[in-house]
Amino acid sequence: MSKVYTITSGKGGVGKTTATANLGVCLGQMGKKTLVIDADLAMGGIATVMGLAETYVTLHEVLGGKVNAEKAIYSAHGIDVMPSGPSIGGFLSADPNKLEDVVEGLVKGYDYILIDAPPGLNKYSLAPLRAADEILLLVTPDPTAVEAAAKLRTVAEVMEAKVGGAIVNRVKRTSLLNRLFGGKSARNVNVEEKLKVQVLGAIDEDPAVGEAVRLRKPVVVHKPKSPASRALRGLAAKLTL
Repeated sequence: MSKVYTITSGKGGVGKTTATANLGVCLGQMGKKTLVIDADLAMGGIATVMGLAETYVTLHEVLGGKVNAEKAIYSAHGIDVMPSGPSIGGFLSADPNKLEDVVEGLVKGYDYILIDAPPGLNKYSLAPLRAADEILLLVTPDPTAVEAAAKLRTVAEVMEAKVGGAIVNRVKRTSLLNRLFGGKSARNVNVEEKLKVQVLGAIDEDPAVGEAVRLRKPVVVHKPKSPASRALRGLAAKLTL
């Protein structure tokens, strides 16, 4: 049965796009037919992370009613990708309220669809929440990121959208959080109590991630044995349970 996850955050700069792209590649490496949709219509970055140089037809055109969804799908690193577009005109003509119908039309062709939502709370960030079976909140250990995600979780509840859990990104391996992260008490104290959702996994702060982005490659392809790559594969495995 197909599953649609929207990965979102209360604030920008937490590494959501990179995590979403890499989770998609991990699912593909596990033999799952996977589509990643870049629903950040204003500042989408999935194409960069995935190394897609020429994306003339994008989600902008699909939501603008100009093309069918299939025409905006590209293949990279074993999965399908629907990027967001770079133009202001495309952004202004895209109707985010059509996203749910677009996903519904594609879902039967995939085992998993991951939607990268824009951060914050606005009409562009709410549409991806409605399109998902489950929402995953991505945060860093920074209290401001956790507090912003908590507000987003409250909004999701009002919308009657299911929040499936949280992902903690950029965890320093030498920190107390990382050393204790396997223990239930550490998760409760740091994230779970504030977000009122289960922490599904933690992704290490890892220089390989920045290297991979500069090379326009997913880190799980660039350095598959790096700490972040191992964490991402473990998280992808949990999503398939």
